[in-house]
Amino acid sequence: MEYAGKNLFEKISEKDRFSFCDEVERLKTMGGNVLLGIMLQLHIEQSFKESFSKAAEYISMADIWYVCDIIGERVFGYGLVSRPKDTFPEIVKLFGHESDWVVRALGAGVHYATKKGLSKQYVEQIFPFLLQKGKSRNKEIKQGIGWAAKTIAKFHPAVIKSFNSEIQDKEKVGQWFRTKVRIGLNRNAYAQGNRS
Repeated sequence: MEYAGKNLFEKISEKDRFSFCDEVERLKTMGGNVLLGIMLQLHIEQSFKESFSKAAEYISMADIWYVCDIIGERVFGYGLVSRPKDTFPEIVKLFGHESDWVVRALGAGVHYATKKGLSKQYVEQIFPFLLQKGKSRNKEIKQGIGWAAKTIAKFHPAVIKSFNSEIQDKEKVGQWFRTKVRIGLNRNAYAQGNRS
């Protein structure tokens, strides 16, 4: 589907791309979300703000979790890895989005970007926004944000250490968030050969 998305992006004129994407979104298919994610990812080079806006629009119309993860990784995550300086302010704005689906998708995007090598500098800047959602009771937010927190703990344990007092604040951060961080730290320790 990614290959098909790249071919479609090249064959459909720029003025017709979003109307095509709108039609694909209306079909509500899993593969269609891959097409949307790739087409918006490729559009980042022309206008990352427009790509992010359309991604948030499509994700907010989701009726199932995988829409968030498929598009969130391919647009928000890819944007963070490829253009972190430009993308970071857009990500910050989206953390205040009214749709829980969009917030979940940000978690998927941060997970993807971290796994693909997002620098510690940006991980440190984005982690406080994850913490702000760390008391959520919404299942979708918990899954997306928890996924990002776990991945950061695995790849950047020093960032977790620097935010430890905030993470341990039970008034502001739920147990689910601490559990995800602990799992990530355990995975980091295991990868380092510390299996005790």
